[in-house]
Amino acid sequence: MNVRIISCWFATSYGASCAGLRSALEKKLGREVGIITSNCGCGDPVEKNRVFYNMRCDYFEFPHITYYKSSNLIKYELRNAARRLLYRERARRYLRLGCGADLLHFQQILNAFGSVAVFNWLSLPSKAARVVTVHELDPYQVDRPKNNLNYNKADRVIVHSGEIKDRLVAYGVHEDIIDIVGHGVEVRELPDGPREGIIYYAGHKMASGKGFETLLKALALVKSRIGPQTPRLRIHGHYGTAIPEYGLRLVEENGLKENVQWLNQISVEQIIEEYQKAMICTLPYTASFAGMPAVTAMANGVPVIATRRAGLPEHLGDAGVWMEDNDVQGLADSLLHLLGNESLRRRLAMAGRQRAERMFSWDIIAESTLKSYQLACQRKCL
Repeated sequence: MNVRIISCWFATSYGASCAGLRSALEKKLGREVGIITSNCGCGDPVEKNRVFYNMRCDYFEFPHITYYKSSNLIKYELRNAARRLLYRERARRYLRLGCGADLLHFQQILNAFGSVAVFNWLSLPSKAARVVTVHELDPYQVDRPKNNLNYNKADRVIVHSGEIKDRLVAYGVHEDIIDIVGHGVEVRELPDGPREGIIYYAGHKMASGKGFETLLKALALVKSRIGPQTPRLRIHGHYGTAIPEYGLRLVEENGLKENVQWLNQISVEQIIEEYQKAMICTLPYTASFAGMPAVTAMANGVPVIATRRAGLPEHLGDAGVWMEDNDVQGLADSLLHLLGNESLRRRLAMAGRQRAERMFSWDIIAESTLKSYQLACQRKCL
């Protein structure tokens, strides 16, 4: 099977996900899997500086118009009309570069890889079977629910969580074409060294559904209880090399300046190193998607405190400590309980590690993805 993936290929969490899947698929298929990519319009430093995972890809530059709401209806409609025209041509380029493939797999995120590009791409004729992985829903399609019926033109749709699947079904997407496939992870040998501190993934936009304020308030409560023994919070995310002003302000307001270490945007190798020395991972997300840090924590022996949102139930299963959304006291209590109970930390770490090996290694995710590919090809032939 000749497979090509349309995806962000910059050194961000999305690029890392695509790189892991590609490598595993190539092993299963015994041939190269092509990458089709473009400038995306996110403004991330790695995009501006063209920092790719590697240059084994088909890349093109194209104009971009950002989506935003406006009180001026005429400007709003004109801007969105221009955006749709640009993205239709971008979709044509994606298809031209995919010419000759048996299957094309579009990794939907935002901007140039968002819903407007995807729906235009699905509306154009193609001999290839087409699969869309919906990593997240963008604001444009949420504002226009009927547009989501375009997913029914796909031969298969992949999501990472039941939460996203339920939303798509509510929009009218056929349930029988949707598969839930988790986020993969590389499972490495664990080091024997000591562990310390709390690790937290702030994503691309830490102010958007990541529970950052809840986490800091909870850590402040922990600090009021145990003082100098308060563990250091290490924060990483794909927001560049500069610390976000939002984050700095909240850390200062909660009196945690000496308890926070900003890792900012770090490589996959550095991420693994940080998780392998962490004692606890916290993911108090109320939106977005947290599958990547959850499986990274599990694979590297880190117990996780998390909400039942953002794909976390599907990934953590029975290997997590659960908290309610925005529950500062509950998170503080869970942190104190785990910090004072080494046997519980070890038990959760072992359960998470076993779950990662059993369900989320890239080889297993590639097998699940190939099953979706096979179903897509069967549907294409009907």
